[in-house]
Amino acid sequence: MDCFNIKFTDNIDTNLIYPLTCATGLIITYFGNRFVKPTIFCLGTILSVGSSYKLIDFIMEHFKYQNCLVHAGGSILSGLSGGFLLLKLYKFSYFVIGFTCGGSFGYIIWNLLCKNIHLGIIYLYDNMFWICIIVPGIISGGISMFKEQELSMLTTSFIGPALSLYSFHLLSNYYNLYVFIPIYSILSLSGLYIQHRRYKMIKELNKFTGKIQYSGNK
Repeated sequence: MDCFNIKFTDNIDTNLIYPLTCATGLIITYFGNRFVKPTIFCLGTILSVGSSYKLIDFIMEHFKYQNCLVHAGGSILSGLSGGFLLLKLYKFSYFVIGFTCGGSFGYIIWNLLCKNIHLGIIYLYDNMFWICIIVPGIISGGISMFKEQELSMLTTSFIGPALSLYSFHLLSNYYNLYVFIPIYSILSLSGLYIQHRRYKMIKELNKFTGKIQYSGNK
């Protein structure tokens, strides 16, 4: 049962949530670093809404009970709670993002260069695997906590287009990898370029304003 489907007429059955998330993805792509906290809130809300919607659906299916008001309302409330929680854990959120990026890079290094080096097993995998994941993860996470603007530009320019294209796919039921990959690349690169250009302009403007204030104080 899809409780986000709203029927406006007998012949038109449209979906409200996917155009909203598609537009949100575009805003994140091009304005993510300018609105860092709203972006984090949106990401937390969207992830929480999606996961809680599936969880509530599973629970209702188990108890053979269906109620759209409870289903959709519970998902939205849970989503807002997730967004506020992610804002509360602001620094931790950046550490997790940085750790994920560093750990992913470490996994590639382990897979290419260190897979045959064995240091014994503590839990499931060889210790070399954990070293390759944890060490660059912690370093990258630590750097991310002090490089919020740079990290937000990078992550939002990758996350935003993915959210928009996925929402478009759900809305239109259209999927073509050969079409989506070029569109994703164009959106991602253009978003990164525009955000970086805006970031440099603001940085230079702040320096210029600081020089004027300093000269005035003299």
